[in-house]
Amino acid sequence: MAVADHEVTVILRDGRAVRLGIDTAEVEALFDAYRIRAEVEPSPGILGVPVEDFIEGGNDVVLFTGVTWSEPHGAMTGEGLREGSSMHFSGHPAQLSQSAEVVCVTTDAVVVASGAGRGILFRTGLRPGTVEVERNPEKVRAFLLERGYDG
Repeated sequence: MAVADHEVTVILRDGRAVRLGIDTAEVEALFDAYRIRAEVEPSPGILGVPVEDFIEGGNDVVLFTGVTWSEPHGAMTGEGLREGSSMHFSGHPAQLSQSAEVVCVTTDAVVVASGAGRGILFRTGLRPGTVEVERNPEKVRAFLLERGYDG
């Protein structure tokens, strides 16, 4: 596995590579949403570093739905926002506000779980266009609980 800011490449046993990156969708003017993109390539072009807990196979892959939305904030002019302006938020569907004006549903995270009980979380980063990779078991578990996953 090779990890970079904008892409993660996982080399499979059969020599193919799965590249996880970010896609940007312009939903409306001045409103972008980001999602996880995955592509399988027949020839990886790089040598990956295997992650020991995942090389035995039998791994589970779970995709997670995310939401990007905007909300009006005209009443917050005292906080430096112009009247009639809006703010953009990203999170999971349970966080979606009733006052959302524009909503884009995305796939924003992938968890790969090994038979050994370890997991790796890939998700859209806080910086636009980036991928975050989390290997810390407690943080992966917290993410799974936050998203309501109990499988």
